[in-house]
Amino acid sequence: MITNLLNLKSQTELSGFYIIYEGSVNLETKGIYGISHLLEHLLCKTFEHLRDEFETYAIDWNAYTSGNEIVFHFNGLDDNLKGYRKELVECLSNFTITKEDFANELKIVIEEYNDTFNDQSTSHHLNLDRKLFNLYDPIGLKEDLENLKFLDCINFYEKQFMNPTKVINVSKNSDFKYDIDFSDVPKGREYDFLENNTNVELELGNDFKNKSSIICISPFITDDFEYVHFINYLLSSGLNSPIYKEVREKRQLVYSIGCSMRRLNGKSLNYISTVTGNENAAKVIETLDMIFKNRDKYFTKERFDIIKESIKVNLKKQDINRHASVGRWISPDNYSLTTEFIEEISFDKCKEVFDKYFNFDDYYKSIDKEEFGENETSK
Repeated sequence: MITNLLNLKSQTELSGFYIIYEGSVNLETKGIYGISHLLEHLLCKTFEHLRDEFETYAIDWNAYTSGNEIVFHFNGLDDNLKGYRKELVECLSNFTITKEDFANELKIVIEEYNDTFNDQSTSHHLNLDRKLFNLYDPIGLKEDLENLKFLDCINFYEKQFMNPTKVINVSKNSDFKYDIDFSDVPKGREYDFLENNTNVELELGNDFKNKSSIICISPFITDDFEYVHFINYLLSSGLNSPIYKEVREKRQLVYSIGCSMRRLNGKSLNYISTVTGNENAAKVIETLDMIFKNRDKYFTKERFDIIKESIKVNLKKQDINRHASVGRWISPDNYSLTTEFIEEISFDKCKEVFDKYFNFDDYYKSIDKEEFGENETSK
């Protein structure tokens, strides 16, 4: 069970400190799409006075906004980082941003928004999220960002950032003990597939002429999350994986292709995504269909054993580098792969889960040139 304040032992002198706020995009509504990400930027200014010291002591820091949480993270030598932990919690708990800070950072975030839609695969993914789930992702909606007011940020800070939902300290020598008033995990919105959704604002300003982005999305996944993660590794990890062998090595249709599971609040979706030449898009989907419909040819016990051992070794490596590998403690229980799960994983259960969640006929198959082509207009 994950607790609000978690102290993990590091195997080295390197330490990590993570302050997590669950909710994020799940709490946003029309008019403020993108505000979580903007506030992530702004809250980094609350410890701006420490930046020179962080540079002096080589403390690496950053923050990110996902669809489920906002995370501020700090890594460095334990002796250097431990003295800043209490101050960092206190900095983020005091909203001291000025209107000038707000105006300046908003311009930067809008520039980031524009840059994001210049990448074909990302543009396809974000527009598809809007169309299928009415989801504007951490990047938000440009119109909403341009119309945000300083007071909007103050109000949303009180909803999202008054107290963290979790703090993780990774240290070999010192636990973090501090009386923090934690927030409960907010319920947030529920997601569903939306059919014939036209009430959506798309970003279709870029013409990626010669390449097509492909995204295939499973129906919603509600259990067996660890098994789905494992199967994704089995299918697409490395050039010897079934998908890479068939799609890249044998047919030369792509450079890279990935399978990954994505959490949307309490549900998950499985994604297969790649970019290819326009003339190859249909061939990629046909090849994926062929792989998924020949489970026993590609889902072998030999491949299962290779991936099982690989994940066991990678988990050991993550333990050694635990100061920078805390994802399994940020995600909910039974979502991430753990050593305990890998020790008990069943080949037969893997095949059952494959049959349950990897039926390619059930996947939503999107080619950006078709999904958002000349007949698809921005609303």
